[in-house]
Amino acid sequence: MKTSLLPLALLLGPASLAAAENLETLVVTATGYLVNLAQAPASLSVITSDEIRNSPGMDITDLLRFHTGLEIGRNGGPGQASSLFIRGTESDQNLVMIDGVPINSGSVGSAALQHIDPQLIERIEIYKGPRSTLWGSGAIGGVINIVTRRGGKGVEWGASLEGGEKDTWRANARASYNDEYKRISASLSHERTDGFPPLENSRINAGYDNTSFTLAAGLDAGIHGFDASHWQTQGNVEYLDYFGSPLDQDFLNSRSSLAWQARFRDDWSSLLELSHVRDHIDQNQSSDSVHTDRTELKWQNDIEVLEQDRLLLGYKYSWESVEARGGFSPYDAEYGIQEAWAQYDLVRGAHQLIAGFRYLDHEDAGSKPTWSLNYGYAWSPTTHLFASVATAFRVPTANERYGFGGNPDLEPEESTSYELGMRHRLAEGHRITASLYRNDIDNMIQWTLVNPPWEGYNRNIAEARIDGLELGYDFTGDHLDLHLGGSWKDPEDRTTGEQLLRRARYSLDARVGYDWNRWHFGASALHSGKRKDFGNTTLGSYTLVNLDASYRLTDEWQLFAKLENTFDEDYQLASGYNTAGRTGYLGIRYR
Repeated sequence: MKTSLLPLALLLGPASLAAAENLETLVVTATGYLVNLAQAPASLSVITSDEIRNSPGMDITDLLRFHTGLEIGRNGGPGQASSLFIRGTESDQNLVMIDGVPINSGSVGSAALQHIDPQLIERIEIYKGPRSTLWGSGAIGGVINIVTRRGGKGVEWGASLEGGEKDTWRANARASYNDEYKRISASLSHERTDGFPPLENSRINAGYDNTSFTLAAGLDAGIHGFDASHWQTQGNVEYLDYFGSPLDQDFLNSRSSLAWQARFRDDWSSLLELSHVRDHIDQNQSSDSVHTDRTELKWQNDIEVLEQDRLLLGYKYSWESVEARGGFSPYDAEYGIQEAWAQYDLVRGAHQLIAGFRYLDHEDAGSKPTWSLNYGYAWSPTTHLFASVATAFRVPTANERYGFGGNPDLEPEESTSYELGMRHRLAEGHRITASLYRNDIDNMIQWTLVNPPWEGYNRNIAEARIDGLELGYDFTGDHLDLHLGGSWKDPEDRTTGEQLLRRARYSLDARVGYDWNRWHFGASALHSGKRKDFGNTTLGSYTLVNLDASYRLTDEWQLFAKLENTFDEDYQLASGYNTAGRTGYLGIRYR
């Protein structure tokens, strides 16, 4: 087993990624280094570049929602506040990374998925299940790793332009150069729309404007590898307040990193990475603002042991600051976080055991250990079985400790999860998957009313248990790709005995793509069961169908069309908030 610089390439997203053999099956989110998805002892899936290009969605939530076990909530249309639920867990209990760097906000805990433009993304890795031992706080329900576009070998450049209803426009341009030793790339995108009324009883549209870009450069020099990258999105989003009055805010989200990796020997490589993440919101009708900044220094060593095992040893120091102005409870918070982790990957014949441990010391929230065991067994060349037991945690956010109802004595939320799974190849191109899981979450943070109507504070009093089953079927052929999936779960709030809010007990999803000569045709479908919501309301079940088609004029030029919500389904993802009806888009793409 020879250690190379390729794991760094895949984690940070440089061009070597595009040159990897059988790329769509290679993932790093499960182990921190390159493994084949079909052999990983965990539940994983990958959203490919083709699926991203063909989607009519303006942000990645519209991609994620069509994958088994994932649900979203959204307060209206493009740019509005959004939530991601992985296997029934809260949005702040799921970790989101861009090129291996976490971007969850220190103020609210979740990532601003509504502002991540798919036009800049090459692929998305989805890890379902806890992974705090490898990635840290927030990975209770799962991990999303977004890999940005860096281009392939040689010189590449391209552009696209599309327009649609509600005066919606999207444009993208990119260029890259990559050879054996060096790489450089840049991408720029812009999208804007007049939107539609977010509130069901309003006629006031909520527009959205977003400009995003990425820059990256890398160098491989003998045993040393260097990578520098920057992703940024900024713009303006209009919304309606509780009384239906129109407001707007400016946003800025960014992620920057400098990384150095050295391969000291064939069996030992070391990665040193410095990163900075920003999450800034500024209201335009008042002086209210929330600015979150986080700087991290990470050192990780990947060591080959006994020619077939691997040992990961890592340390990370983070410094985070949150500045909240205006509102009911303005505050300033600064704190440091130290983390150390170890992971041993043992392989003996058809058996694989991955054991992980992590220890976090938070300057304000205290310390927390966590551990995990993942076991895989190659029953036959066509059947892979896996099982896992793991703990995970989420550190209280700055808002929960110092904002309205803040409690500086809060402890981390924690969970214990169990899973049994199977992958089986029926025949060439055919595969089925199955997973059975339980996730027990304790010390959940909940606001408690003390003196009606407003006085209260956050406490560690809530508990949840989520039992679930996921089934999947995939077929990959010369011209046809097909996926069918289903998720059944019981997301129970064990404090009240009620169903967790905005999470359905079942959902079904399907995706199909067909290529014929210069034509491509595709469809995505999703059916979700009814969900509970705030105010003792119930959101009805719904069925969505998206269609896409494209025609390649030449080897470089392509015309495409997309149709969102084909049958104009009337549904809600949050009580009282509208969703998009039938919406069409037309565009042209170069390369």
